[in-house]
Amino acid sequence: MSKKSKGRSFDKYLKSKMKDSEISLAFEEVSIHLKIAKLIETLRLKEGLTQTQLAKKANVSQPMIARLEKGDQDRVPTLATINKVLFALGYEADLIIKKAA
Repeated sequence: MSKKSKGRSFDKYLKSKMKDSEISLAFEEVSIHLKIAKLIETLRLKEGLTQTQLAKKANVSQPMIARLEKGDQDRVPTLATINKVLFALGYEADLIIKKAA
């Protein structure tokens, strides 16, 4: 027998908090870092490279690759660094700017 949850669901709670522009902006920032992290890791694995091999190809340190793949918010990589890593993987970044919903 499942216990019915009381109160609002997490989705409703999150939706209500996202109305606050500061919270919404912080959420989007974290989301972008995590998307980049997952993308870098996925592309690296697709190429069959270790973090060390990718770091060498991109001329960055292995800890930098680890931070990129972790989505480390404390030591955010520059766009130039992200671009170097993507280029070493055979990709390039394309920035799209659009009006917020």
